[in-house]
Amino acid sequence: MDGIFGEPRREFWLIGASAGMFLGGIQTVSRSLLARWIPRKRSAEIFGFFSVAGRFAAVLGPAVFGAIGWMAGGLRPAILSVSIFFLVGGAILWTVDERKGERELRG
Repeated sequence: MDGIFGEPRREFWLIGASAGMFLGGIQTVSRSLLARWIPRKRSAEIFGFFSVAGRFAAVLGPAVFGAIGWMAGGLRPAILSVSIFFLVGGAILWTVDERKGERELRG
């Protein structure tokens, strides 16, 4: 197959580069948004949970990628599995209403 797709290694690098361009910014924005929304009295508790959830995701994502790649015998199903994580996460984030969160925080 000619073109960009059809070569699993090339697809892996394209998707990896695309994800890498955005994940650092997403991490920064998520921490600052969280800091705006949480009550100061609970900041240590909530940032601790945020950190643990991030570490869990850092283990779960590669583990799922590796397991599916190993079971399927190729990168395409593994890349699809990680893409599904991104799509589900994006769908969940799409429902977040920043203005509502700020109104509720202010009381």
